[in-house]
Amino acid sequence: MRYFLWAFFLCSSIYWTACHSVTNPNPPVLEPQRYNFTGESKCDTATRRGITVSVSYFQLRDESDAGRVINAALRDLAAKSITSWLDSATVAQHPDAQTDLNKAATLLAASYDSMANDIGALGGCWELQTKGDTLHANSKILSVKLSAYAYTGGAHPNSSTSLYTFDRTTGKPLSLTDLVTDTTALLGIVEKAFRKHQDLLPQYNLEERGYFLRDGKFFLPANVALARDGLLFYYNPYEIAAYAVGPIEVTVPYSQLQTVLNDDWQAD
Repeated sequence: MRYFLWAFFLCSSIYWTACHSVTNPNPPVLEPQRYNFTGESKCDTATRRGITVSVSYFQLRDESDAGRVINAALRDLAAKSITSWLDSATVAQHPDAQTDLNKAATLLAASYDSMANDIGALGGCWELQTKGDTLHANSKILSVKLSAYAYTGGAHPNSSTSLYTFDRTTGKPLSLTDLVTDTTALLGIVEKAFRKHQDLLPQYNLEERGYFLRDGKFFLPANVALARDGLLFYYNPYEIAAYAVGPIEVTVPYSQLQTVLNDDWQAD
């Protein structure tokens, strides 16, 4: 009898733990984080020399293992928004810059100073701005939008947006193949939505209309995330169209994705 009771309570405990560790039922609480470069090479508007670096993102107020994994990933992404402008050799020599915003910005300032000394006028200050925000959050996932603006000389600034969806159970970033079961079928669904968004009839040749294709074929963008109303597909400037067109955002409603979206991520 004692063995039966012990086994019953053990199994009950395992069942309770399993049921309550699947998802975090609480909406995430966000803690804003902000960094501004204040070093000696900070932009001087009078001489039009130096750099401006501003990074805003957030951390989750979540001490779970998954929360810590997500927070570490968000910190790394914030630093990477700066180190992506450095040459790979410099980053390799200073691996701490990949997680330290001030170190990354200081290296960027050194790169600017070196180039300014070699070339002279660089057309004004360099400017780098990064802003992180949430796209969607529920008990299962957290989707994040990271927007970057950079001016490092040239005819016009560069801007790009990156999307990430994290599994709140594990902290793992979800790839497209984690989100959907059939990327081939998804491609046709997205192309139809893309043409509708751009007012293009099915018979129109996209390349003849000025769009950039891959081997003459439509393609999915590098950035995809779960959003409130559906799956968001984000084409950055130059990815599928000219810079003047700007970014193209296409949201495919969940109702149109039931045959391809993984059951774990279907709309509640």
